[in-house]
Amino acid sequence: MIVKSICAFGALMLCAVSFGQSPYKTSSPEKQKVMEDLTYYYEVSSYTPAVQVDLTRPTNASTPEGAAMQILQAMNALDFDRWLRLWTPESQEVMKKQYKERGTSPDVFKSGWSKVFTGHTVSLTKKIETGPYVIEVATFSSPGGASAEPIEMEFVLKQVNGVWMATQEMMTDPVLLHWKTPDLVTKRIVRTK
Repeated sequence: MIVKSICAFGALMLCAVSFGQSPYKTSSPEKQKVMEDLTYYYEVSSYTPAVQVDLTRPTNASTPEGAAMQILQAMNALDFDRWLRLWTPESQEVMKKQYKERGTSPDVFKSGWSKVFTGHTVSLTKKIETGPYVIEVATFSSPGGASAEPIEMEFVLKQVNGVWMATQEMMTDPVLLHWKTPDLVTKRIVRTK
């Protein structure tokens, strides 16, 4: 008798779970929303004059500028392994996973780096500070003031045990994405229901 009761109770629970219907009636839902206003402060400084990057001279990563120069030197040397080591361990893991999922090889990076560095001089032109992060902006210019538009590249850096390292932590951060348009108000829908 006890076995039958347990089976009947189990069947009732299975029916309730399977159909997902509440036995309680409600009115028609009214769409409501709560908005959260987030402010991201940051400071932008320009290097005066721009800091010319020597792509052959060793630098020290005890400053954000030195860390950015190390990254640029590794890219110019097409040294993918060295470039990857200049990122925080967490960022390295994220990137390795992404590369594996997308089938991206180091050769893809090396090809792109080769094109960017060929025929350009490199300088650090801006420094953006926000929270624990520093964004170094490197500008690639054609020598002799050629008419080609300069290329800008941003490097997000974070201090880890006294050393500045590149990080992926700001990959979707509004400051990184929109620092050139201050006072911009962005909106995103977090949940639709």
